[in-house]
Amino acid sequence: MWNLIRMEIKKVPLKPHIAGLLIANFIIFLLSVFTSSLLTASGNISTLPGFDPVQLDTVTLAAMLVRATLIVWEAVLISVFVIEEYRNKTIGLLFTYPISRTKLITAKLILICYISFTFHVLSNIFQYATIFLAAKCFDFVTFSFGNILAQAVTTISAILLGLLPLYVGMIKKSTIATVVSSIVIVAIASNSQGSSAGLLSIPVAAIIFGIIGIIYSAVAMRKMILSDLSN
Repeated sequence: MWNLIRMEIKKVPLKPHIAGLLIANFIIFLLSVFTSSLLTASGNISTLPGFDPVQLDTVTLAAMLVRATLIVWEAVLISVFVIEEYRNKTIGLLFTYPISRTKLITAKLILICYISFTFHVLSNIFQYATIFLAAKCFDFVTFSFGNILAQAVTTISAILLGLLPLYVGMIKKSTIATVVSSIVIVAIASNSQGSSAGLLSIPVAAIIFGIIGIIYSAVAMRKMILSDLSN
């Protein structure tokens, strides 16, 4: 399995993705700090009359933006490693190897999840470090570690939910449909009705989203294994 994963890594240069990740994180940091500067000194956002003010610190803002960005980014990775190969039928060459389709596809999905997890970890480290330093200089920038276990749950769930566009992409054989579906998922998961930081920030909701992602990715995987590449 590891040899298959290494083979997939060599096929796609990751340096542009890493450079893009750095730029995206810097923009997220600036947006989080700028938004915090618009909040009251206590970090409250005014809501509709009759409702309590929403608590939203700079770290929470950054985490929400990181999750949203990386779910879309994961859809891009799915497009690069899977959908494009099916659309161009180049994956047929892989299927001529004396290795089961299940192993080949599993290797691709493991690689996508591994890269996404690495991106999440590096992004969170970057955001925590920069926001911590910014909080030393600006009173309106608020820093807190929060619940590490809850953050781990939401991160893993976000990665699993990010596999859901694979299902849409395999139906349409389209990279555009894959990315657009991820944007729709972000809009739903970032809904603030259940939490100021979006539904995905609630551990129970995050677990449900993660399960949905696993189910649909399993269906997509079965479709890939049984698909007729001549169609």
